[in-house]
Amino acid sequence: MAEPTAAELATIVANLAKTVENLTAKVDAIQQASPAAAASSGHKGTGSGEHHNDHPPRFQKMDFPHYDGKSDPLAFINRCESYFHQQRIVEEEKVWMASYNLEDAAQMWYIMVQQDEVTPQWRRFTELLHLRFGPPL
Repeated sequence: MAEPTAAELATIVANLAKTVENLTAKVDAIQQASPAAAASSGHKGTGSGEHHNDHPPRFQKMDFPHYDGKSDPLAFINRCESYFHQQRIVEEEKVWMASYNLEDAAQMWYIMVQQDEVTPQWRRFTELLHLRFGPPL
C-alpha cells in the first residue's frame, strides 16, 4: 500500500472535521431536547424508593443504623426506612442493607431466618423482627 499524498490527507482531515462538526451538532440537539422532554413528560417520581435516572440519589452523610436485638426494633426499622427514603434505596436492597447492620443476637437470629425463608422481602423482614424482638402484644 502506498503512502497517502498530502492532498489525500487533507481530504481525509476535512472529512473528519465535517463528521465531528455534524456529531457535535447532533449532541447539542440531544442535550437541548433532553430537559424539554423531561419537563413535558410530567414525571415527578413515584416516591416508591426506586432509582430514577432523572432523580439521582442524594448522597448526604447519613449513617445506617445498627441493631443488636436488645431493644424494641421499631426505632431501628424507622431509622432504616428514613435512610432508604433519603438515599432512594430500591426494594431489593433493603433487607440486605439492614441485615448487614445487625449485630449480636439480631445477627444470629437473621442467620436462622435465612435458613428458614431464604431472604424475605422488607415487609416480611420487619414483621419477623417485631415478632422476635418486639414487646409482647
